[in-house]
Amino acid sequence: MKPNIDKAGIFSMLIITGLITAIGSYIYFFVDWRNNSFLQDTSQRRAIPEFQEDSKIFGTRIVLRKDKSITVNKTRLVFKGLEKKMIHLDVFLLELDPESAYPRFISKADAQKGIRVGNSTFKLLKVNRKTLQLKLIDTYKT
Repeated sequence: MKPNIDKAGIFSMLIITGLITAIGSYIYFFVDWRNNSFLQDTSQRRAIPEFQEDSKIFGTRIVLRKDKSITVNKTRLVFKGLEKKMIHLDVFLLELDPESAYPRFISKADAQKGIRVGNSTFKLLKVNRKTLQLKLIDTYKT
């Protein structure tokens, strides 16, 4: 004799298990456990990298590594790399809004002539996929 299998019971158990898995996955991936905020924009969390020792200032020469930051004259610069032959910099104006990144896309030709970022003027020395070298030309008092 064959035992009776309750197909409706098995189907309902699969649905309940699926719902519990979906809710658990949502909580695991979208809850920021450090400060209990839901669905924070991941680009905003990545926008403020910690100061890294890989980027350095040598006199008037500044060496920025990709995705590393450095503070120059109340302005934090973050080199994000080259995109479509343009230099991508995230600029944080520390006196105005230290938590918001202002993206700047600069052509190599403009950077070689000189660019003003925050309270400083820079000139491009060298750039590749992982490193940006700038020369500090002038600083402005505010």
